[in-house]
Amino acid sequence: MKRSLFTVAAALCLSSATLAAAQDLDCPEPAAVFTAADAGAFDLPKLARDVGSAELDGDALGKIVGQIRSDYPEATDAEVADIMITAFCTYLNSDTPADHRSEEHVSAFEQQAYDAVFNGPAPESYPRQGWLYGN
Repeated sequence: MKRSLFTVAAALCLSSATLAAAQDLDCPEPAAVFTAADAGAFDLPKLARDVGSAELDGDALGKIVGQIRSDYPEATDAEVADIMITAFCTYLNSDTPADHRSEEHVSAFEQQAYDAVFNGPAPESYPRQGWLYGN
């Protein structure tokens, strides 16, 4: 009896770590420039799919950034970076492969997104807020 109780307790402890990793993340809201009534139709689920399925080679994310800038020319670089992060966070909350939530994958996405938006690392003036692992 003690052994089976220990086994159940151990299984619950191990599964709680897995469940925590699978919990929804608290994604930031899109900036008003994307959601304002005169901004046109903004499709966050589509952007999330596009961003999440893009290869992390810079070119694919660069094309997405170019499209966002074309669709929303009044958006600042910071707003474009933020919407990329919001879209990726939204993608991670969908049924994504577990390795996409790894710290390595998220860091690689963040670097490539900033390279695509800022043509290099995010400037110090950009307010980075631990957007994913700070959840």
